Amino acid sequence: MLKISQKLEYAMRAMIELALRRDAALLVPAREIAQAQQIPLRFLEQQLGALHKAHLVESFRGAGGGCRLARDPSEITVAQIADAIEGQLYPMFCLEPTDHTCYADSRCGLQGFWGDVAGAIQQVFERTTVADLAARHQQRAGSKVFTPEQLLSRLN
Repeated sequence: MLKISQKLEYAMRAMIELALRRDAALLVPAREIAQAQQIPLRFLEQQLGALHKAHLVESFRGAGGGCRLARDPSEITVAQIADAIEGQLYPMFCLEPTDHTCYADSRCGLQGFWGDVAGAIQQVFERTTVADLAARHQQRAGSKVFTPEQLLSRLN
């Protein structure tokens, strides 16, 4: 099964935390995000730097510093976060425009299949916003804990 990197997971959790705290209109220190989302601080700082460079997060140094979302959470998509952290995601190496190491490059029925998979993932990433993720997070807070198997079975 496809796996999303821990870098992207942590970046998404940081964005959720910033969205949940947006109403306070205060800057949120990275340490608070790390504690709230159980993310190692040094790792989080790297992801926040990439999100800042992509203009998804504003950050301010010094006393009273911290970060906040650069735009409304409903205007930031998971696709934008993924691009900032990972660049374009490809489920198979043969879809990468610069990789032509496959012996059947462009002549394989699987390549079209993997292209469909990549397209489906991209569609979900593009239509899902940080506001959507924050709403899901709030719905789950304090609710019953599901196993990964239970969560996956709900998709069917």
